[in-house]
Amino acid sequence: MLGEPCSLIIVKTHPVFMASSKHCKPSRELRRALKGALAMARDRGYVMSGDNPLLTPPPRDSKAFFRSFPAHFDVTDRLGQQVIRFEFWTKPLSKLPGKGGQGVAKRVRRAARRTSMPLTRLRLVLLVPHYTHQQEREERRGLKGLGAHLEVFTHQFFSRANGLPSSPPCELLADRMLVERYQDVYGHVGDLPKINANNFWCRYLGAAYGDILLSSGGQGGMRSLQLVVPSRRACDDHSEEAEWRVTQWRDARTSLNGYLEAIRENPDYY
Repeated sequence: MLGEPCSLIIVKTHPVFMASSKHCKPSRELRRALKGALAMARDRGYVMSGDNPLLTPPPRDSKAFFRSFPAHFDVTDRLGQQVIRFEFWTKPLSKLPGKGGQGVAKRVRRAARRTSMPLTRLRLVLLVPHYTHQQEREERRGLKGLGAHLEVFTHQFFSRANGLPSSPPCELLADRMLVERYQDVYGHVGDLPKINANNFWCRYLGAAYGDILLSSGGQGGMRSLQLVVPSRRACDDHSEEAEWRVTQWRDARTSLNGYLEAIRENPDYY
């Protein structure tokens, strides 16, 4: 079931939580964070139950789930090729066990061992009370050599997620064929309206640079597309680089199709 890149998601929280003791009831903030994390997993299309008995299933009872820390649950992507671990802490990122820049890498290695997953097929979502972007960058650098991915959130991020409608107002356009089709009909994808990768919906849906968000439809059922771009000044022009990325996808597909066509026409081609 496995063999791809490893990713990590970190969620942080601000209030002091009262769930460290066995007999303490988890705080409202923690319960909201758990509910929001489960909603995010659902909206990203993650599979909540798989056939790997080593994976920890999502909880049904928050009190039992937060009996000790770190608390975690595992899901997989749609193809079952990647394991995504959501891990909750009551300590800020800077206080996690391990030296700065190495704490998350240590957690990723441990999760990979316990799930019998290659590091390149594991994504860790870490939820912590507090972190800074500098600390997050240090941890990302520590993960580079492992091929893992990291996402960082606060529990407060999910306070907003809990107030969301039952379905998000947009979705991630993951089908590259549709992206190419759009470019064939309407022109360069780089000319689309832009949306910052740090936007709430981009982070919630896991959209990265070069991805496209499709709105769920406004008046008259019209749907709009937006190209996800890095966090830079609004005046920066991303069209050329975005167009190059889409061209790369197309060239790879064209090359494969041409190769298959040559084989069909001439069995002695290879």
